[in-house]
Amino acid sequence: LPANLGNIVRIIGSQGLQDWVGQDEPLYTWDVEIVGEERYLHYHCDGEIVKVKEGPAPDQYLRRLTPPQGYQLDEIFDSEPIQSEPFSEDLEEEAM
Repeated sequence: LPANLGNIVRIIGSQGLQDWVGQDEPLYTWDVEIVGEERYLHYHCDGEIVKVKEGPAPDQYLRRLTPPQGYQLDEIFDSEPIQSEPFSEDLEEEAM
C-alpha cells in the first residue's frame, strides 16, 4: 500500500516464500517491525485498512539502509525519492 512507502522497518524473522495478491509467483517474505512510535504498517484485510506495528513484508519491496560491504550507496539505491509521509487521499482511496 502507498501508506507503507518510506517506513523504516527492522527485520525480525523470515516467513519464506508467501503468496501475495497481485503477484503471479510467491515472494520471499520477512517478518518486520516498524521503527518509530507514530508509524504503522498498513495492510488491506477483508475490505478494511489495518494498522499494525509488526507484520510481513515482501523482500522485493524493502530497501537496505546500509550498503553491503564493498558497495557504495549510489550503487544499490535508485534515484527515486522515498515518500516520507502518506498522502491522506491515498489512504482514503485504499479504504474505498
